[in-house]
Amino acid sequence: MQTMNVVLSDSLNEYILNQIVQCGYENAGEYFSELVQADRLRKEKLALEAEVLRGLECQERIVMTDETWDTLYKEVQDRLLATSESSS
Repeated sequence: MQTMNVVLSDSLNEYILNQIVQCGYENAGEYFSELVQADRLRKEKLALEAEVLRGLECQERIVMTDETWDTLYKEVQDRLLATSESSS
C-alpha cells in the first residue's frame, strides 16, 4: 500500500473532514479511495458508451449478448489500465 501527501486549502480540508463525519468514513484515506474508485468507474462508463456509439455508426450489425457486453467491458478496462500505466 502506498502513502500519498496532498496539499489542500483550508476550506477543502474542512469539507473533507465534514464528509468523513457525515458519511461515516474511518479516515480521509477511505474517503479519497472511494472518490478515486467512483472517478475510475465513471471513466470506464464513458469509454464504454463511446464504444457503443462507435458501434452504432458501424455498418456491420451484431447481436449484443451478455458475453459480448462482458468482452467489450473487459477490452475497455484493459485499454484504461494500459492508458493509466503509460501516463504514470
